Amino acid sequence: MFIDAIFYLVSILLISNSLLILFSKNVYRSAVFLAFSMLCFAAMYFMLSAEFIGVIQILVYVGAVSVLIALSVMLVKDIEKSTDNNRLLYYSSAIGLIFLVSISFFILNFEWNEFSRNILDGSNCLLSNCGPEPAILIESTNWLGKLITTDFMIAFQLSGLILLASLIGALALLRIRMNDDSK
Repeated sequence: MFIDAIFYLVSILLISNSLLILFSKNVYRSAVFLAFSMLCFAAMYFMLSAEFIGVIQILVYVGAVSVLIALSVMLVKDIEKSTDNNRLLYYSSAIGLIFLVSISFFILNFEWNEFSRNILDGSNCLLSNCGPEPAILIESTNWLGKLITTDFMIAFQLSGLILLASLIGALALLRIRMNDDSK
């Protein structure tokens, strides 16, 4: 019961911060709301027994990406023009409403008890008698660490290279823009 209350509290915080991101007029406040919503996602991962993903969420997204967003907002010279209302606000609101209705329809019509029963009955690995078999309610940190360093090593390294290339591209664009502004 206590876990359910925490789940609902974190869910309400996540949804409210996501809405504040969308409807905030100040870009810097939107970046702060984004960081807090990423913290709520990390809390969700911790509740799902995915500690490794939760820690990565905090380190990478809350730490690095949020600081990067805050610094890029500070570097924007015409911050007043960037907070003007977007002409696509009505279209995005309509798409968001359609998405919300479809997700609500799915949540209300899905057989959650049968789904949970199938997971719990189909798995022979709960809490302590797991062994090497990955399943639900186990410590996932060692398992994910082994997967990243063995099976998905190339994908992990490629994602790092893509992030490095995007950082170099952003710096190159910033350098071009600074040279244009100095003329």
